[in-house]
Amino acid sequence: MIAHVLRSWRSLRPQEALVFVIAALLFGAIDLGSLLELNVGDELPQVLGRHLLVPLMSCSMLLLCWLPAARSSPIHPARRWRLVAATLLGSMLTIVVVYPLTQALPWPSLCEIYARTEGKFKCMDFRLSGLIGDTLWVFMPALMIVGVLEFGTLRRRQARAAQDLLREHSQLRRHALAARLAALQAQVDPTLLFDALVAIEQAYDRHDPDASARLERLIRHLRVALPRLRETGVTLAGEVELIASYLDLLCDLNGQPPTFEATLGTHPITLPPMLLLPLVQRALRLGRPTRCWLVAGPPLTLGFDIDGMCEDDAELASLRERLDVLDARLTCHSGNGRSEFALDLP
Repeated sequence: MIAHVLRSWRSLRPQEALVFVIAALLFGAIDLGSLLELNVGDELPQVLGRHLLVPLMSCSMLLLCWLPAARSSPIHPARRWRLVAATLLGSMLTIVVVYPLTQALPWPSLCEIYARTEGKFKCMDFRLSGLIGDTLWVFMPALMIVGVLEFGTLRRRQARAAQDLLREHSQLRRHALAARLAALQAQVDPTLLFDALVAIEQAYDRHDPDASARLERLIRHLRVALPRLRETGVTLAGEVELIASYLDLLCDLNGQPPTFEATLGTHPITLPPMLLLPLVQRALRLGRPTRCWLVAGPPLTLGFDIDGMCEDDAELASLRERLDVLDARLTCHSGNGRSEFALDLP
């Protein structure tokens, strides 16, 4: 208990102290409004000091009682009652401290000056009803201040919770998308697989000396593609191997795939799956490139020796949508007989 109280006092933030100081000066200024009606003469500095010091002392007592309740569990069901009880305790302690303080201070108050000039009753009268009234007079505005601070704390806590939920949602979307893309990349086109098997069978029937090499290339492609089902991120070197095996397989199917060159650089690069191969497949469907190159930037650049590849279509829009979820960006430049896709990864 004592450790919690000391810890809460040490956690006082400047903004919170400023709120209590401003409130104390405001209430002191309200009392000093009577200076317009009274002639205090040479006692003005003492009156000002008294009517500013007393509210500051009161707010200090309230602050010390409020901090342990404010630093208690934010989700405790009795938190509001703790704050009310702490404010009431602070109001009572304020009266306990302020009464002897006002008696000890040699500086006169506005009430004493008014009573002296008008011949009225004494200002400080130690009656029970007076003590209760003064306690309530401190408690009500103090409760308003505590309510404003608690509302601000609740707003900040809700804002942090909302930001945490948004970050968690974004991470879940990324993981889900990466897993889905890995599953897509692990899928082998059944038509491509069937055609490759038929071509290999025909090569063996013809006693083609290249039949065994064709089978090895198919096995290589399957070994590269299928294990990606368990991966949510791949290396650039792995993507290069996948693209190369895919183009080699097309070459065995009497196709005319482009030659492929890759410059990987010295540092390994990790990227989400199913980003580069769809661009290669799209280029083969839209045109007949004879050369394809990959440069590990940044940005990561995939180029073809034909132009006109930058026009938006459903495939490119789908790829850009995936990249938006991954906080990545894809740009395309076409002209002079070439098209280059630049991929900026986070």
